[in-house]
Amino acid sequence: MVKQWLWWGVGCVVAMCLFFIPTTLAEAHAYLQSSTPADQSAVDQAPKKVVLTFTEMIQNEYPSIIVRDSDGRRVEKGKAFINPENDHVVEVVLQDGLPADVYSAEWRVVSADGHPVSGVISFKVGKTNQSFAANSQSVASATSSWPSTAVKVILYIGFSLVSGVFLFFLALYKDTVTPRLRKRLARVLVVGLGQLIVGLLLFLPLQVHIYTGGNSWDVAAMGTLVKSSGIGHLWLVQMAGLLGLIVSFLLIFWKGSLEKIWLWLVPLSFFIVILFAKAMQGHAAGSPDKTIAIPMDFLHLVSASAWVGGIVVLFLLLPKQPEAKVAWNRFSPWAASFVGMIIVSGLLMSVMNLGSMAKLFTTEYGKVILLKIVLFLLMGALGLVHYLYMRQTGKMMSAKTVVAEFGIGLVILGVAAFLTNVQTPPPAPPEAFSQKVATDSGFVSLKVAPAIVGDNTFLVVFTDQDGQARTDFQKVTLTVIPSGNKKATEFEASKNSQNEYAASGLYLNATGRWEIKVHALTKDFSEIDESFTIKIKQ
Repeated sequence: MVKQWLWWGVGCVVAMCLFFIPTTLAEAHAYLQSSTPADQSAVDQAPKKVVLTFTEMIQNEYPSIIVRDSDGRRVEKGKAFINPENDHVVEVVLQDGLPADVYSAEWRVVSADGHPVSGVISFKVGKTNQSFAANSQSVASATSSWPSTAVKVILYIGFSLVSGVFLFFLALYKDTVTPRLRKRLARVLVVGLGQLIVGLLLFLPLQVHIYTGGNSWDVAAMGTLVKSSGIGHLWLVQMAGLLGLIVSFLLIFWKGSLEKIWLWLVPLSFFIVILFAKAMQGHAAGSPDKTIAIPMDFLHLVSASAWVGGIVVLFLLLPKQPEAKVAWNRFSPWAASFVGMIIVSGLLMSVMNLGSMAKLFTTEYGKVILLKIVLFLLMGALGLVHYLYMRQTGKMMSAKTVVAEFGIGLVILGVAAFLTNVQTPPPAPPEAFSQKVATDSGFVSLKVAPAIVGDNTFLVVFTDQDGQARTDFQKVTLTVIPSGNKKATEFEASKNSQNEYAASGLYLNATGRWEIKVHALTKDFSEIDESFTIKIKQ
């Protein structure tokens, strides 16, 4: 008894500790962060291209930017493409010599987590009386949400049944496999593997619809997606893993080797490959720190599948059998372990995706998480009651309550599938960089706004020891150097009416650390040289 309570206690304590650890925000579903030209802006000269910068990586397949003038005529030249140096940026080249007018750029991209997002920006060129189009908004497409949720429910049920079978034979059942048990096992595996086959076969046409916005059953588009896209490659890995899983199960049954535990490790390895590939296709794929997000998503998927699947498989394979009580008692510490892992991984991913606790109660994504937590606690409470009842009375619980427990588990899987299609809250606005350093003759201050991937404004202020602004410079230059010893860019800043040396519209094309060197040459030919380090997150 003490040991079981210890499992539950450790899981809860670890979860509460992680719950309050600040973490990086993972903007699952991309948001438009900036554009060049800026939305609702006016430029004197026609730009050579439209550049859109997003908060996360954009899938390299089928990005679209359609630019039209006020009469609806298309003015882009060629197709939109991902910037080869920065996968957050999508560009399209414009026709030469665009006349004065208002132009709108309709865009549609697929974010790193596989969700389509679209919107529109508008800008004026030259002097025109035409009015702007509507403000830009990043809108996640809802056209494929319900089909996507349905496919994921099918997959999650299949994952749970197969996980339950593995748990049953590797940890819970130690007796002889009777012909009756063998027959029941075959039925469970047929249903579980059938769910995986149907789910994975439907996944590909669904992705074609998401990526192209067109016919789901376009065979040519399916072939292109499989050959050239990351998500297509992961689908191939899953299909290969599923084939290996089915073949290895058939060999185990054909040889009559169900009781040889080491043979189960072969299909288990194929199953792990399938689950890990699945973890690389969801919200975790859009995280700026995939090394944490993807393993946590994998751990969450494994734990939830094994917990729900263990309950279902025990109920189906050992209904009212003498061995059932022993197997259920063995399942209890495993269930407690799964609960702890679900809490830890789930809360960590939730905080990463939400960014703040307030959004748990004020956003749709947060409210779905709350529903999932309530269902999870209810299922965990039922499981704990079952365990305590069996330990105290030595009897099995009523089948109705066990059915209620795994029924809630199936609802949780459905909510989890729905959650993958709910748009996460938008990221917080970026904070401008500002730093002041001392020199031999006074101080140098540098401000970079908005400090994002995209266009930025650089302001340099020189002051003397008394805090008075200095303007006795004949030249002020700034050199920006990206991390990795990449090519540096040098530009000159001009003095404005506020006695600041400013440079506007300068493009930072990648996340990471940048070194900014400020060089000032005074009128008496003395020099000031200072370096600043800025971190661009998105």
